[in-house]
Amino acid sequence: MKRSLILIAMVLVAFTAYAQDKKDQDPKERFFQARVKEMVYRLNITDEQKPEFVKIYRAYSEAMREAMGTMPKRDGMKKGERPKADASQAKPERKKITKEEAVKMEKAKVERQMKAQEVKLQYIDEFAKVLEPEQLVRFSGVEQQIQQKLRTRQQGKGRPRMQGGRPNGQRQGNRPQRPRPQAESGEDAL
Repeated sequence: MKRSLILIAMVLVAFTAYAQDKKDQDPKERFFQARVKEMVYRLNITDEQKPEFVKIYRAYSEAMREAMGTMPKRDGMKKGERPKADASQAKPERKKITKEEAVKMEKAKVERQMKAQEVKLQYIDEFAKVLEPEQLVRFSGVEQQIQQKLRTRQQGKGRPRMQGGRPNGQRQGNRPQRPRPQAESGEDAL
C-alpha cells in the first residue's frame, strides 16, 4: 500500500513537471514547432533530412518575419480588440483616410511583399540542398496552405471545413491515408 502511494505521488510529480515545461515554452516556439511538424508530414521529409531542414526553415521563417514586419494598427485599437459593448460605443466611427494615406499604406504593403519574395528567392537554393526535387516543388504550396489555415483560424472561422463533403478530409480512391502525428502539447496546433 505504501509503495503504491509513493509510486502515485512520483507519477503525479513527474506529470506536473512535464506540464509545467510545456506551459513555460514560448508560444512562438510552439507555433514554429507545429509548423515544422506539419511541413515534415506533408512533404514526407525523412529523419535524415529533418535536422538540416529545421535549421534552414528557422532561418527562413525569421527572415520572412523581418521582411513582412508588422501591419499598422487602425483607429488606436489593438490587434484583435473589439469595440466596447456599451451602446454608445457599439459602432465606433472609423476615421476616414485620405488619398495620400491610402497610397502610402498600399505602397508599404507592396514593399513588404517584394521583400518577402526576395527572401523566398534567397532560400530556394538553401532548401534545394536538403529537399528532393518533388519536395522542393511542393514546399511553397504547402506553406501557403498552412498560412491560409492559420489566417482562417485567427479570423474566428475556427474549424477546418470538410473537404469535398468527406468527413475528416478522407481521400478518395483506394489508397489509405496514413495517420497524422499527434500534437505534443495536447492541442491541435494546426
